[in-house]
Amino acid sequence: MRLSATSVAVTELQFRIALLKGFYRDEGLDVEIVLIRGAVGMQALLGGSVDYTSAAGSIIAGATRGMPVRLVLVVNARPQFDLVGQPDIKAVAQLKGKVVGISSRGGAVDILTQTILAQHGVTANKDATLIVIGSPEELVTALRTGRIAACLLTQPRQLILYRDGFTKLAYSGDYLSSYPTGGVGTTEDKIKNHPAEVLGFVRASLKGQQYFAQHRSESIEIISKYLGIKDRSLATEVYDLQLSRLGGLSYLDDAWMRGAIEFTKKSMGLTKEVAPSQVFDFSFAAKALGRGKN
Repeated sequence: MRLSATSVAVTELQFRIALLKGFYRDEGLDVEIVLIRGAVGMQALLGGSVDYTSAAGSIIAGATRGMPVRLVLVVNARPQFDLVGQPDIKAVAQLKGKVVGISSRGGAVDILTQTILAQHGVTANKDATLIVIGSPEELVTALRTGRIAACLLTQPRQLILYRDGFTKLAYSGDYLSSYPTGGVGTTEDKIKNHPAEVLGFVRASLKGQQYFAQHRSESIEIISKYLGIKDRSLATEVYDLQLSRLGGLSYLDDAWMRGAIEFTKKSMGLTKEVAPSQVFDFSFAAKALGRGKN
């Protein structure tokens, strides 16, 4: 079977570890991880070209729109972006009158950026101008060249910028507690017709996550190899930051699910009521964790 990943990122490491350590094989599963970016991954899932996807945000968005998909596991229960600012900017409030970069208009990064700014008395597109820059790499370039004053970035990009004097203005997880970074999504059909397989896949993925948390030195080596980080100290920083933000079972709670749905609806401009059962099925995760059905 195939798992599609949207990017080579630290949130994908538990799947890589589960593969390397044979945790999927122990469940009787032969798994291949393939890189499929953007909306193509959802099309591949719905079309049967892949069996699972790690694009948690896309799964929530698709299910909220009524697509027959469900999120069955979460890696990080909070968004993992840092708001990174120019070296001379030491507080979010100093972004008044400045230009802030985003990846696209109306998406999760846009809404999240506006949320952080607003909590510091900065109204987006009034006190600060938000402009679309594009990919994370393009955002980094815009920040380094002074085109923008700040933007949201995930690791290891923000850690590299901090080494060069740029400022950590905010951690997005402190402003939004209900939005996943990484996870496992699949189709209603897979859940209905192959529940034992879904349980095995979730259980093996959780074992990969637990192994990551319990084997620091080896996990740092995997980070170095998988993410192409040659600097051992930087790979260590990536590991320590990911570990500090990893885990937590808040996503199993109804309040978390409703919060994630509301944020997604806001980013898509939707107002209709959406039940958590239309978007999530964490019964497999709960069973794998020994919590029974939530």
